[in-house]
Amino acid sequence: MNLNSEFSDFQLIQLVKTGDHSAFSEIYNRYWGILFAHCLKMLRNEAEAQDVVQDLFMSFWAKSAELDLKINLLGYLYVTARHKVLNTIRKRKTSDRFIDGLEAYVLMHSDSIIDQINEKELAVAIETEIKNLPEKMRVVFEYSRKEYLSHREIADQLGISDKTVKKQVANAIRILRLKLTVPAALITILDWYLQK
Repeated sequence: MNLNSEFSDFQLIQLVKTGDHSAFSEIYNRYWGILFAHCLKMLRNEAEAQDVVQDLFMSFWAKSAELDLKINLLGYLYVTARHKVLNTIRKRKTSDRFIDGLEAYVLMHSDSIIDQINEKELAVAIETEIKNLPEKMRVVFEYSRKEYLSHREIADQLGISDKTVKKQVANAIRILRLKLTVPAALITILDWYLQK
């Protein structure tokens, strides 16, 4: 039989202050159930209520040397439980707001990030295929698309006819279109690049 079960809260607090584990266990067993029910009523979550009560008793033990011997133990435990429950609710709300905010951010930005990645991949693929064009065709195409020279300017610079420049650019576009497999969302970007 546990002798501590006969002691008053006041006597148990005196023993706990001296580091008596059995007195602490008696307080724990005496009030755990009622505190759990109290926390569960406010939190409506068993795991959170258990965590709050466990944390309450851990801090009670850690601060037991500082306890005022005149305290109403159950009142003290109730008030402490209420503070811990309110902190849990605050953390939950902050966490919910953070998750909601993160979710909104992801929904708002994920498509644009994916588009940016796809655009970069497309740009790399276009550059690779341009480098694979036959030498003269590549030079004509790069003058047209990168240097923004007109067909006449390219013809003058390379000493070839306007018709040849026009034909080389058209052939380069046809080859690039055949070689580049592009997701539907990026076809307009590819068309813009090839037609500019």
